[in-house]
Amino acid sequence: MSSASVATPPTRLAAPRTRPSAAQQQRDAAASGDGRRPDRAPSMDPLSDKATLILIRRVLCAEKLADKGREVVPPIEELLPSLTSRNDVDLQLYAFLAIIIREFVQAWYNKITPDETFVAEVLQVIAHCSRALEQRFRTLDVESLVLDEIPDLLDRHITAYRASHDPVSQSPIAVNPQEVYHALFPLPQLSPVPQAGDEKVLEEQKENEAAYRQLLVQAVLAILLPTEDLENPCLTAIVGQIFSELIVGNIIAGKASQPWLLYESICIAGRVLGEKKTRATQRMVSGRHVPPVKAKGKKEQIKWSAQAIFLTMVHFVVMIFSSVRLLITTLAASSSLPLRQTGVELSSGSKDAIESSTSTDEDSNKPAKVPVLNFKVWYCVGNLIQLDTRMPWLSGFLSLVQYQAVNGPGRLAGLNSPLDR
Repeated sequence: MSSASVATPPTRLAAPRTRPSAAQQQRDAAASGDGRRPDRAPSMDPLSDKATLILIRRVLCAEKLADKGREVVPPIEELLPSLTSRNDVDLQLYAFLAIIIREFVQAWYNKITPDETFVAEVLQVIAHCSRALEQRFRTLDVESLVLDEIPDLLDRHITAYRASHDPVSQSPIAVNPQEVYHALFPLPQLSPVPQAGDEKVLEEQKENEAAYRQLLVQAVLAILLPTEDLENPCLTAIVGQIFSELIVGNIIAGKASQPWLLYESICIAGRVLGEKKTRATQRMVSGRHVPPVKAKGKKEQIKWSAQAIFLTMVHFVVMIFSSVRLLITTLAASSSLPLRQTGVELSSGSKDAIESSTSTDEDSNKPAKVPVLNFKVWYCVGNLIQLDTRMPWLSGFLSLVQYQAVNGPGRLAGLNSPLDR
């Protein structure tokens, strides 16, 4: 049989192939498992405002969002009571409260009942306390608190610490520095003095510290809370525990006051300030011509001329004149500034009212107003750098200048004087 007699099958025309769509390719890849997954959207920054709002809505606004439709998302200010007068501060405080309530309140309360009314009541009480606290801060004498009362407390602490660590007698009759410190600067919340290896004393000190925090928070709540909320023991107990144990005990005393955290905060602040200074220097140098570096070993010769000396003297005279003019202008404008004395109502130009205000403050158990030069911050700084020991002549000279400025002729730095306003 010849090869010509073999019948060949008829040839078929190949149909044109159509390229599958992108959606079809993704479905085929997902079905086969061999293809790559489509690119995911970038993850949300957990520190962004959007992530903070999601956390707040999920924890604090669950009941209110369930009542409303999903299509309408009301702003957070309409769902929660305002904590302060600023919305940006409220956002951070809401996030802080959301973490506390989720970890320490809802962890056990949701096991009892799914009702969210209790969380809303706690938020109302905290909001009332924060608003009342803000109003009291507005009437607070911040300058006396920061520059007089707190430095006075710090100065006493420094004095007691140095006296406790500078014993009169030596070993073997030396006294424990902690006992000497607590004898000179007694603190009820830190008593009794802990001893190494005595677990009973350590537990007693922890109990005293917890009781002191409870008394402190209960005294604050008695001032800030309304009467109807004070009559609810369950509500005051929960809010008191949140403030005393979680905020004051765990966050402030347990973490924020630790040496490693303070050291890390100082390092971060120094690093940020150093980077800002470096960037500012680079911006200043980038637009200027950098002078060539001089060869080592060659001394720079200062050339003085009559013109240079004349210009230097003119600049010096202008600087003195500007300083004197600024001082005179400040003294002249100080008469229009309000008086620092705010304890009683004062009539304009009445010296008798100023003098009688001191006795009025003492009668009302309020700290009397003192001139700025008599603030304890100056004594605290001198004690901190040991100015009396290192430079007694400078300490005596500064004390004399301070006394003459406050009590000398004219009382230039006395209370409500031109230099004191």
